[in-house]
Amino acid sequence: MTAGTNTHDGDVRHPEPGRRYSLEELQDLAEAGDGWAMGKVDEWERTFADEYSGQLTDKCPDEDCEQFGEPVTFCYGEDGQIIDIDHGGWGHYPAVRGQAKAS
Repeated sequence: MTAGTNTHDGDVRHPEPGRRYSLEELQDLAEAGDGWAMGKVDEWERTFADEYSGQLTDKCPDEDCEQFGEPVTFCYGEDGQIIDIDHGGWGHYPAVRGQAKAS
């Protein structure tokens, strides 16, 4: 463990457990790549924002999507994994590779 972080192998980093963060602080941590903060910012935007404020700065990675390669916003869970791909008005779950498709 390092000072100022709560990390163990396989755990998600939580900068200071028990501390309440402002939205601005969470956004700064998310921009720095903190998966826990990314999840909290996305959760806040989905729950409290009048309109989800996705920036559409990523590209849709799902080759099966009609809009593959088009601008999207990734929504992250607290574990840093993508939980939704927002196309701005509609979205979908990330593709699960290796899973058989229904016929």
